Amino acid sequence: MTKIKDLVNQNYLVLTDTNLLENTYDGIYATDLLSQAIHAAKHKQALITIIANLNTVAVAMMMELSLIIISSHKEVSQKIIDKANEEHITIISTKLHTHEVIIDMYQRGLI
Repeated sequence: MTKIKDLVNQNYLVLTDTNLLENTYDGIYATDLLSQAIHAAKHKQALITIIANLNTVAVAMMMELSLIIISSHKEVSQKIIDKANEEHITIISTKLHTHEVIIDMYQRGLI
């Protein structure tokens, strides 16, 4: 298990409550099809996606994911941030593309 706070650096902007950074994740799953995430993501993984809507938070809730990384600098509305905070799910935004996030996490030993 990796603490979410270990991921945060100048490339990653925490959008939700910072007290959620103590939460952990165990591996990652990257997809831009939320139905695929429901089918293949494993509980406690981090989800990396460009999809920034309430359905993304709903999938995280259903799959018990504690971290959503929104890649490619996609805008995340305050409504989504508020729902994630309510459900104790961290949302981090990054300008990095999905594959770059995966490479960065791997190189830093976070996956």
